[in-house]
Amino acid sequence: MHAPPPASSSSPEDSGASVEDAEEVIGAVAVWCSRELLAARRSGDQQRQDDLVAQLQVCGEDRQRLVDSGPAEIGRITELYTERLKFLRAAEH
Repeated sequence: MHAPPPASSSSPEDSGASVEDAEEVIGAVAVWCSRELLAARRSGDQQRQDDLVAQLQVCGEDRQRLVDSGPAEIGRITELYTERLKFLRAAEH
Protein backbone atom coordinates (compact mmCIF):
# COMPACT_ATOMS: atom_id res chain seq x y z
CA MET A 1 0.00 0.00 0.00
CA HIS A 2 1.22 3.51 -0.81
CA ALA A 3 1.56 6.10 1.91
CA PRO A 4 0.09 9.52 1.16
CA PRO A 5 2.61 12.23 0.36
CA PRO A 6 3.68 14.34 3.31
CA ALA A 7 1.94 17.68 3.75
CA SER A 8 4.38 20.32 2.58
CA SER A 9 4.65 23.20 0.17
CA SER A 10 6.54 21.10 -2.37
CA SER A 11 5.77 17.92 -4.25
CA PRO A 12 7.31 15.73 -6.96
CA GLU A 13 5.00 17.40 -9.48
CA ASP A 14 6.80 20.73 -9.12
CA SER A 15 10.33 19.34 -8.96
CA GLY A 16 10.49 20.07 -5.24
CA ALA A 17 10.08 23.84 -5.65
CA SER A 18 8.36 25.56 -2.76
CA VAL A 19 7.13 29.11 -2.34
CA GLU A 20 10.23 29.73 -0.24
CA ASP A 21 12.49 28.43 -3.04
CA ALA A 22 10.76 30.71 -5.53
CA GLU A 23 10.98 33.73 -3.22
CA GLU A 24 14.67 33.08 -2.65
CA VAL A 25 15.59 32.92 -6.33
CA ILE A 26 13.35 35.88 -7.25
CA GLY A 27 15.04 37.79 -4.44
CA ALA A 28 18.48 36.91 -5.78
CA VAL A 29 17.52 38.22 -9.23
CA ALA A 30 16.09 41.38 -7.64
CA VAL A 31 19.34 41.94 -5.71
CA TRP A 32 21.34 41.55 -8.92
CA CYS A 33 19.06 44.05 -10.69
CA SER A 34 19.34 46.49 -7.77
CA ARG A 35 23.14 46.38 -7.88
CA GLU A 36 23.11 46.94 -11.61
CA LEU A 37 20.61 49.77 -11.21
CA LEU A 38 22.98 51.58 -8.86
CA ALA A 39 25.79 51.21 -11.39
CA ALA A 40 23.53 52.45 -14.21
CA ARG A 41 22.57 55.49 -12.14
CA ARG A 42 26.22 56.27 -11.46
CA SER A 43 27.05 56.05 -15.14
CA GLY A 44 23.98 58.02 -16.23
CA ASP A 45 22.71 55.21 -18.50
CA GLN A 46 19.00 56.08 -18.54
CA GLN A 47 17.97 53.23 -20.88
CA ARG A 48 19.67 50.67 -18.63
CA GLN A 49 18.02 52.24 -15.59
CA ASP A 50 14.59 51.99 -17.22
CA ASP A 51 15.20 48.35 -18.18
CA LEU A 52 16.31 47.41 -14.68
CA VAL A 53 13.41 49.22 -13.01
CA ALA A 54 11.05 47.27 -15.29
CA GLN A 55 12.79 44.00 -14.36
CA LEU A 56 12.48 44.81 -10.67
CA GLN A 57 8.78 45.49 -11.14
CA VAL A 58 8.33 42.10 -12.81
CA CYS A 59 10.15 40.47 -9.87
CA GLY A 60 7.69 42.12 -7.50
CA GLU A 61 4.72 41.04 -9.60
CA ASP A 62 5.98 37.46 -9.73
CA ARG A 63 6.46 37.44 -5.94
CA GLN A 64 2.85 38.53 -5.54
CA ARG A 65 1.70 35.88 -8.02
CA LEU A 66 3.18 33.18 -5.79
CA VAL A 67 0.44 33.81 -3.21
CA ASP A 68 -2.25 32.31 -5.45
CA SER A 69 -0.10 29.89 -7.45
CA GLY A 70 -0.37 26.14 -7.42
CA PRO A 71 2.59 23.78 -7.36
CA ALA A 72 3.04 23.73 -11.14
CA GLU A 73 3.16 27.53 -11.42
CA ILE A 74 5.50 27.80 -8.43
CA GLY A 75 7.79 25.26 -10.10
CA ARG A 76 7.64 27.16 -13.40
CA ILE A 77 8.46 30.50 -11.75
CA THR A 78 11.30 28.94 -9.76
CA GLU A 79 12.77 27.35 -12.88
CA LEU A 80 12.44 30.58 -14.87
CA TYR A 81 14.23 32.65 -12.22
CA THR A 82 16.88 29.99 -11.61
CA GLU A 83 17.76 30.07 -15.31
CA ARG A 84 17.66 33.87 -15.36
CA LEU A 85 20.00 34.04 -12.36
CA LYS A 86 22.45 31.61 -13.99
CA PHE A 87 22.44 33.75 -17.13
CA LEU A 88 22.96 36.99 -15.18
CA ARG A 89 25.82 35.53 -13.15
CA ALA A 90 27.47 34.09 -16.27
CA ALA A 91 27.24 37.47 -17.98
CA GLU A 92 29.22 39.04 -15.13
CA HIS A 93 32.29 36.95 -15.92
